Amino acid sequence: MPVPNVPIPTPHRLLCAALGWLLVLTALPAYARGPEPPLRIPLENLGFQALSTQFLLNGSSMLTVHYVDDKHLLITFVVHRLIPRLPNEPEDDQDRVVDAVLLELPNGRILARTTWHLHDQAQYLWNLGHGHFLLRVRDNLTTFAPLANLATGQPFAQGPFLVSADRRIAALVLSPDTDLLIIETLKRTPPKPKSETSLFGPTPPAEPKLEERNLVQINFYRLHPRDNGDPVKPVFAGSVQARGVGGIPVSTAGFLAVVDQGHQHYAFDFHSYAGKIDELAPFDSTCPPAPIFVSHSEFIAFGCRTSHTMQQVGGFNMRGEEMWEQGLFGDYTAPSLAYAPAGGRFALSRIMLRSSAVPDQPISADEVSAQTVVVYQTNTGKQLLRADCSPVERAGQNFALSPNGLGLAIVHADAVEVYSLPPLTSKDEAELKLAQASAPPETDLPVHFTAKEVPSSAAEVNADPPERPGPQLPAAVPPTAASAPPDSDQNQPANKPTQPPAAASTPASTTQSSGDPTPGEHRAPPTLYTLPDDKPRAAPKDTPQ
Repeated sequence: MPVPNVPIPTPHRLLCAALGWLLVLTALPAYARGPEPPLRIPLENLGFQALSTQFLLNGSSMLTVHYVDDKHLLITFVVHRLIPRLPNEPEDDQDRVVDAVLLELPNGRILARTTWHLHDQAQYLWNLGHGHFLLRVRDNLTTFAPLANLATGQPFAQGPFLVSADRRIAALVLSPDTDLLIIETLKRTPPKPKSETSLFGPTPPAEPKLEERNLVQINFYRLHPRDNGDPVKPVFAGSVQARGVGGIPVSTAGFLAVVDQGHQHYAFDFHSYAGKIDELAPFDSTCPPAPIFVSHSEFIAFGCRTSHTMQQVGGFNMRGEEMWEQGLFGDYTAPSLAYAPAGGRFALSRIMLRSSAVPDQPISADEVSAQTVVVYQTNTGKQLLRADCSPVERAGQNFALSPNGLGLAIVHADAVEVYSLPPLTSKDEAELKLAQASAPPETDLPVHFTAKEVPSSAAEVNADPPERPGPQLPAAVPPTAASAPPDSDQNQPANKPTQPPAAASTPASTTQSSGDPTPGEHRAPPTLYTLPDDKPRAAPKDTPQ
């Protein structure tokens, strides 16, 4: 029987083997290690009370998390208390009480708190940056700076901002850098009369005629918040009209237009308010893509790969490059975004479903599997952190990025969890400086869309904006993206933050080309809106908010 030739271990070989195993054992934790354990602040310590799951899934804004600065959080939530009666209250009011708590990190110490009396289920709070916040009560907008005013003893003292007298706010959108505010308003209409009951049941009210439908007034305002707590004053920057509520991919310097080049091939043009047009990277998609700015110099776009479901996302810069592209897997609804332009990062939240759902329709708890938040590095598309929110909130705002992009706060398991994100690499810092240098120059020119920039297919946009804000807004009112919950009264303000236009759906481009046409090739006219009919536009289920 042959004897196997087994080498006799020598001291040298034993030493090498020991060192090899030592290296393996020390390397394993580096590969297996997930994110550092988060800082946990129990919501019970703040006076939080359980919220209705169905209200949260229907789109009611009931719980919010915002960074005031990198070391302080503002948490707000609905509480169950006696609601005071007010004289001459409208019949369609949906009154509720909300508590707001200012927290210090990392100890979770409560620095201040207050209570607000609200009258509908729509979004009520926006972060203006630099420690300032915008509060909506009905159609009255005020601002406050809790940390800057903490020493005065009145941290939640409100200053006047804008008031809409004759029109109701339908949507409110802030740019990622919080320097442009968009407010969309509709003509105020009285509540629907109660149906009269007849022998054959209730008689539904007559539908309004087509010519009686109101146009949406979209006003643009530039903002210049300061760190010293001085009131934020909106500067009116322009106005357009549209048939439906929806966001427009605009910045303080210009706007993005989607160019349909045929054969499921699209491109993006950046139109500056000075009249200059920059042709950017192309994007292949089986549906019209939806671009969304994530900073002054970068945007992401959502698109479709094989159907009309937006399950592709790409990152683009203003130098005409597509930086990256990747797929979004699984059925989902109610996507929403949080931004940290100073850190070159953004976060995308999606409510994951067990099966596909009808867009803008209520969903039940049985249909939801999770609400997932992923933090991306903008220049590379690298996923830095993935975490789940609970309870699931369709309106979003239950997660936030710190201004420097180094922290993520989410609501999870009856606590606010704060994760530390990895610092920027030297390459990330260099890319961030390059992106900031390539941003279009700031301008105070009016936000204006000419007839040439808005094709006939987008006739719902009025290319000749009025010289001044509509009479319904004594000072100035920005357009919003705050749509009402799916099952709420349409006379209530909307609650869909940062929602892109229907024409701009999602990106699906894989090339790194600059998008310049070949000699003799004619680019199709850019598309700002795509509303093929006269009905108010409903955003697709996978259009980010």
